[in-house]
Parts: sequence; structure tokens; C-alpha cells
Amino acid sequence: MRIDFWPNKFRNLDFELPPELIATEPAAPADSARLLVVDRAQQSITHDRFYNLAKYLSAGDTIFYNATRVEERRVYLVRGSAESSASAAVFESVFLKQVSTKKWQVLMRNSRRLKENARLVALKDARYTFTFERAGGQIFLTASQSIAITDFARIGEMPIPPYMRRAATERDNTQYQNFFSEEMEQKNKIEGSAASPTAALHFTTALYDKLFTSGVEFHPVCLDIGYGTFAPLTAENFAEGKLHAEHYFIPPTTAEKLDNAPRKIALGTTALRALLSRQHYGADEGETTIFVKPGDAIASVEGLITNFHLPQSSLLLLVGAFCEPTLLMRAYKEAIQMRYRFYSYGDAMLII
Repeated sequence: MRIDFWPNKFRNLDFELPPELIATEPAAPADSARLLVVDRAQQSITHDRFYNLAKYLSAGDTIFYNATRVEERRVYLVRGSAESSASAAVFESVFLKQVSTKKWQVLMRNSRRLKENARLVALKDARYTFTFERAGGQIFLTASQSIAITDFARIGEMPIPPYMRRAATERDNTQYQNFFSEEMEQKNKIEGSAASPTAALHFTTALYDKLFTSGVEFHPVCLDIGYGTFAPLTAENFAEGKLHAEHYFIPPTTAEKLDNAPRKIALGTTALRALLSRQHYGADEGETTIFVKPGDAIASVEGLITNFHLPQSSLLLLVGAFCEPTLLMRAYKEAIQMRYRFYSYGDAMLII
């Protein structure tokens, strides 16, 4: 279904994807995923494998990666008690952002069936109870106790995207987790994410070691992925020029490197959004609502590693700001013709 309010100047950033090209499992091993390389200066497209990434990088290049941690934030809730759940309606919820000690903003299926202040319990553990609330067009749940990452591990599952059309499995606990989730020193700055920074899913220890040994440097940023990254765009987004707020943080050593790295490569659109947020707000930490579109200047980053994104999404518009849209859509068309795998568990692009 196409969006009526989509601006005419971005109409070319659209495509039809055969559903069988939506990846529901990652490549194995992860770095065997295909890699489509777009050279903006040469207007060229090259086809390769992700394990050959070093061919396109040089000593001194710096990869800035998102160090956020994906949490098991898809939680199934029922009214009343979990013991009576056999015939009870189940409310699938994704916990997006912690508002206060016990209160969370969530996405919830079938929320219209609930009344204000309805009591819900976690299907996996009835000791966790929640009170339902609507406010300002958003849905909130207030827990009977504070909810931490260890609690989500008890009551939730990995929030793999709904377009995979399957339930999360134990394999997703590792496959969908960010390769770099333990790599930032300031772990207290990571609030946790409701989705994975999927460009990092292609990395393996062997590939990381190969790049590091060749002189490629790695530095962390953090963008905690919430509704701002994957929410469907609205007319208000275009009118206001903003997305939903997400927390970002740039460590001091990363900020220093940003000022002197000879060539900066963003690993994923969320890492790029964190870097652009620092540039936009002039601060190394805060809440970002920036909405980057074709025509917006991106002069601070020279390369982008990214997956293939959904049509008419904020992520595709962000990539379209980095890579001229006609060339980008030529690359997408070629990827479809050559049966690349798309979206979170799909193949990758390198744009230089």
C-alpha cells in the first residue's frame, strides 16, 4: 500500500519487493552475506561478499559502530492471571522506551480492546503485572515493579521484525543481538534497544580481527533504537521535520576521533543518525528527533555500511541523503534482479 501524503520529490525512493526476498534467517556464517558496493564518484556497482569488506577499506579508515544492546522486549500479556490464559486474549507488546522507574511507552496489538487502567499480566510469569494507559495518542504500561534487562529475559523474547512472520527462537537471542553490544566502555550510557542495528549482524570475530590487523580502526557510538527508527512515517513527520525521540551518546574518545579520522565509515543507519545528531545539536549526548532526507547535507561521513531498507521508510530516506537517489534506486533494482536478501537478516551494502 502506498502512502498518499508521500512528497512527490521522494517518489523515486520506492520499489516493489518480491516477498520471497525478505530474509527470515541470517546468512551462515554471518559474514558470508552478499555485499553490494556502490561507488558514488564512479557511479559504479560491484557485487561481492561481506567477508571481503577489507578490499574496499584502507589503513586509517575508521568504522563508527552502534554499541547499543538489544533487549528481549517483546512481551505477551493477558488480562487477569496467566493461569487463565488458555482462552484469554493475548496482547503482544513491544516495550519501546522507559518513561519513569516503572512506566514504559509500548507498541501493542489489539489495544483497542482494552479499557483505561486495565490490569495485565505477563504470559510467561504472572508475578509481573501492568496497568494500561492511553495518553497523547500513545500507549503506556506501568509495571508493579521496575523492569530491567534481566526481567525482560524472564518475560519477553527478542523483538525480531513482524515481516519475518515467525516467532522468535533461542537462535535469535544470539543471531539478532548486536555484534558490538559489549564493546563500549561507558555501558551505563546504554539504555537498550527494541530493535537491532542490523548492519552489525554481518560481522564475525574473524572479519573484525582481519580489519583491525589491516589498520582499520573501530570506535563506538550509541543510539538506543526505539520508535523513531522503525515507526511508519506520517504526514506530521514531514510537516514538522522530526521523528520520535531516541537517546544517543558519543564517547569522548569517539568525539576526538571524529575530528581527525581521514575517512569515516558509519556502520549502519543508526550509527549514522547518532553522528549526525552530534553535528546537528552540538552535543555528545541527548535525545534526537532529526529526520534526514535527500537534499540534506551529510559532509561529515565518507562511507556507509547498511542493509536494504523498507520502501517509504525513514531509513531509506536517510540513505537517500547519503547516496544520490537515482544511483541508490539503481542499486536496489539490481539487487532485486540478482536476488539479494532484504531487510534485517538480509544482505548488505557498502556506499563509498
